[in-house]
Amino acid sequence: GQLGSGVKMDSIIRMVDDYVTKQIRQENGTFGQYSAKSEILNQIEIIYNEPSNTSLNFNLGEMFDAWTELSKNPEMLTSKSIVVEKSKTVAETLNHIANQLEGLKNDTINLIEINAKDFNTIVESLDDLNKQIFNTSVKGLSPNDLLDQRDLKLKELSNLIEFEASFDKFGRVEINLSGQEVLTGNGVQLEMSVVTGVDGDKVTVSKGGDSQKPDIETKNSGYEVGQIILNKKDEDFETDPIEIIEPKIETGQIAGYQEALVEIQDQIDKLDDFAVTMAKVINKAHKDGDWQGSFFNWKDVDNDGNPDIRAAGIQVNTALEDNSLVNAGKGPTPPEGDGSLALAIAGIRNKHYVYDRDSGTVTENSNGNTIEGTYNSMITNIGISKEQSDNMISNQELLLNQLVMRRESTSGVNIDEEVTNLIKFQKSFDANARVIQVLTEMLDTLINRTGV
Repeated sequence: GQLGSGVKMDSIIRMVDDYVTKQIRQENGTFGQYSAKSEILNQIEIIYNEPSNTSLNFNLGEMFDAWTELSKNPEMLTSKSIVVEKSKTVAETLNHIANQLEGLKNDTINLIEINAKDFNTIVESLDDLNKQIFNTSVKGLSPNDLLDQRDLKLKELSNLIEFEASFDKFGRVEINLSGQEVLTGNGVQLEMSVVTGVDGDKVTVSKGGDSQKPDIETKNSGYEVGQIILNKKDEDFETDPIEIIEPKIETGQIAGYQEALVEIQDQIDKLDDFAVTMAKVINKAHKDGDWQGSFFNWKDVDNDGNPDIRAAGIQVNTALEDNSLVNAGKGPTPPEGDGSLALAIAGIRNKHYVYDRDSGTVTENSNGNTIEGTYNSMITNIGISKEQSDNMISNQELLLNQLVMRRESTSGVNIDEEVTNLIKFQKSFDANARVIQVLTEMLDTLINRTGV
């Protein structure tokens, strides 16, 4: 009497290809890395604004052209005034670019802080899921929905940073970051913090990546700005050691922002070298005239009583507001109509120089580069780096799409297949209903109409 009394569901099986899921996490990390890096490099390109008629390259050409015109009219105060104003424009453009790059550097550090805070939040969410998964599993039930949520959180985490994930027999995940156990079955062990500043033997740390809280100072142990560290939540930074993640992170948004920080600092250093080189060679040439002051000098940007000999501090000597002090001819008393000095300065644009940062000396050398060529090389390098990042993003998108399709072939639902089955079952039902209807009609005819 039990036959045909209904269907009993034994269990629901979660169909997942764990290998493909792990691959998606890995490739998602690489995608996040180059997306973050490309985002910052794009900002650098916007700061330089090349090519345009307001860019540094354009203004450099205008300045050297002004010196050429002065060589043709060495006695005209108007020509000297144009030289001063064009040179001011170059200096102010350098100031602006340098300040913008410093601002971008700080913004990038803030983005790493946000990533660190997101990391800590996701790890705490995974800890909550671990507890729910355990409570469900020990009752003999299958926590399918919870496991799906766990995998989604792990994918989010992989977009931020690379990590090692392992699973116990209950389905709980454990997170290992560069040899450090961040999350175990017993709960969150470590949180992520960020080095936001390095000043001599002290560093400032954004604890937990929370920029709303004041930074904490600790001893410098070889930290770098933007570096990720792991610490206990209740750790006293003054006395307890902080674990540095070694080796450095290689994938994820955090890695991309860290690589971008290196690019930004490289651009700042090169821009400083460029400004010093240009100032030194023009100053040296200008001193061949009757005025021994520097054409370019340096302002105190940091307000610490010392001139900042870098791109952010370069300026045209304020004494040259008196345009008559601009030298056009050579010697203390150049003959009337002598524009040889102005012509020599205009010719600087075609000479090759090498700057030694350690000694602070600039030498003319055929193995070096021109002033404009040096700047153009900086722009070219950024363009190449940006193009490489964009190419990697395109490649990763294609690879991720293929991996997602492989995962869906196992875990997903094919709508076309389901619709086809629905039509098949509907037609089968209609056919069976038709058979019953024909049988009913036959019995009706046999019983009620044959007179038997």
